[in-house]
Amino acid sequence: MITTSSATRNENWMEALGIKRTKVPVLIIGNNPIEMTSIYNVLVGIQSKNYLADVCFDVKDSFQIIQRDKPKVILIDDNLILDDIHKLVRILKQNSKTEHIKLIVLKSSNWNYNVIDNVDNYILKDTIDMDLLDRVIDNTLESREPQFA
Repeated sequence: MITTSSATRNENWMEALGIKRTKVPVLIIGNNPIEMTSIYNVLVGIQSKNYLADVCFDVKDSFQIIQRDKPKVILIDDNLILDDIHKLVRILKQNSKTEHIKLIVLKSSNWNYNVIDNVDNYILKDTIDMDLLDRVIDNTLESREPQFA
């Protein structure tokens, strides 16, 4: 009988073989469960790194998750209330414990030219695939200046 392997078993084999993958905690914030689950699946499907992803559907609830999980990157959907996004960005960037967290805005379309101050990068949701998302996160983590993808 053929059985499928689980992510846990694959992770154990990788450790046994001495293969190390960089662990990157990521928080995905958005109000559309279908879209956020899709992005989550793309993120955890990336084999080159071990993205420790969590999803939150409300900006207010995200503060508890940020405090608990200490993500390196936050992917935030631009379909959320703009004032909530601005408050989140302002609070994170003004706090010395969270100012290092990179913020990437998930844009629904590029016809909307809303620029959110102090975010580190943008990515168009329609273009997201494993390679692009991994590359954007890598570039954002390595850079000191805001980027635009």
